[in-house]
Amino acid sequence: MNKLKLNYTSLSFLPILVCIPLGYQLINNIHFGGFKLFQEFLISAFNPKIDNEIIITVINRLNETIIIGFFSWLVSIIFGAIFGIISSNIFYKIFNIPNFFYRIIRFFLTIIRSIHEVVWGILLMQIYGINFSIGIIAICIPYIAVNSKVFAEQLETIDYKSFESINQINAPKLSSLLTIVWNPIINTFENFGLYRLECAIRSTVILGLFGIGGIGTSIFLSFQTLNFRELWTYLWSLAILIIISGLIFKKIKFNTTNKNLSIFFIAVFFITILFSFSCFLYFIFKNIENFNSVSSLFKSSSDLVLFDFLKLILETIILSLLSTGIAISLPPLVIGIFNNNSSKIFIKIFAFLLRLIPTPVILLTLLTFNNPSLSLAALTLGLHNAGITSKLLFTNLDSQDKRNYIAMKSLGISKKTSWLLGLFSQQAKSYLAYCAYRSDIIIRETAIVGVIGSVGLGWQLQESLSSFAWQEVTIVLIAYSSIAIIGELINGKIKNSLT
Repeated sequence: MNKLKLNYTSLSFLPILVCIPLGYQLINNIHFGGFKLFQEFLISAFNPKIDNEIIITVINRLNETIIIGFFSWLVSIIFGAIFGIISSNIFYKIFNIPNFFYRIIRFFLTIIRSIHEVVWGILLMQIYGINFSIGIIAICIPYIAVNSKVFAEQLETIDYKSFESINQINAPKLSSLLTIVWNPIINTFENFGLYRLECAIRSTVILGLFGIGGIGTSIFLSFQTLNFRELWTYLWSLAILIIISGLIFKKIKFNTTNKNLSIFFIAVFFITILFSFSCFLYFIFKNIENFNSVSSLFKSSSDLVLFDFLKLILETIILSLLSTGIAISLPPLVIGIFNNNSSKIFIKIFAFLLRLIPTPVILLTLLTFNNPSLSLAALTLGLHNAGITSKLLFTNLDSQDKRNYIAMKSLGISKKTSWLLGLFSQQAKSYLAYCAYRSDIIIRETAIVGVIGSVGLGWQLQESLSSFAWQEVTIVLIAYSSIAIIGELINGKIKNSLT
């Protein structure tokens, strides 16, 4: 058993080898002209701009971010729960519906889940222009599919015998379904749904970098003008928002037996559905003339060369693999090497900044002293996701039983070895399982760094959209979606073998 744990431990560190070719290319592409600019960016973090004008701007921009993030989260959670129910086995067993419909719905959800919200946002902006509603719709489309998958997985654990026992009293099937799924839905909402609000806020910030609005737009404008003090004011205000929201989420507890709470949730549920449909119809009919641009899809031609297109696909795959390697191995390597209390505090702060700063801003900052390349895009995406995986690793290590670690230290074994074999080895398997899930997100996020860093399918998508080459856009989206779906299937197999 110890040998098996050591294997999982070794696999956690092995992907760091991707840094060898990655580092070689980064060193070759380095230029020293932008180091002063990068230094100014770092120093400005300790001296943000604070005056009455910028405080008012921050408040207004945060309000926009919260509104877009909250409504996109609320709609995606409610519709995610609906699609989660109708894409779960329990629904088809209760109503005796053929599994054919079950497969169609799941396939449809998989397709829309495979496209990142930034891609949806860029696509919709090209059709409808910059619009406040675009941000909400762009986030809702993939988030509904992601949330439905999580809800469906929880509902799959329900014992069908529960329905059979209720069915013996001849209760209506719809009432039986709601009775069975109510507690799992509320528990999933409490454990996963509140976290998705933070994700929606982060997605709103990233979409803001592309002009949707909110604090992301202010961050991008400040970066364009090289006003780093102002930039850090927006970043720190975003950090405060995320920290406060996280503290509030930890305090929220739900009593599933509370009748008033159930009535409240049902009321919010139906009001949100009606409100969402009315807003969606208003948006469609208000912008119906813009559908003329979509009709040009069948009139445009594609200038994509097969060899170049295959190269872009290969770049996207390599970008995903390199980024995943960094995200997996960097946190345990850094934590293992710098294994003392003061270093852990510094690592946690640095990891928080990597999570806080939007990926495009990290990439644009690194571009001040390095040429655009696949390695730079991979480093950016890998560092951002390493900040996320390190948070999970720290949480699990802090809550773990430390008796083995203490016993090994008392035997005179070095602190680093004791940490590796006494603490991390027990977490390696579950850590790799989470990283397999995280790699699904990394594949979809390649579009973000692709657009900014001029690599992979993300760059080609931006080029095709700017020239209104809709056939090229369709081909790129199909390729991008296919890579994400295949990656999700492979990672699903890996995750199942680790759990």
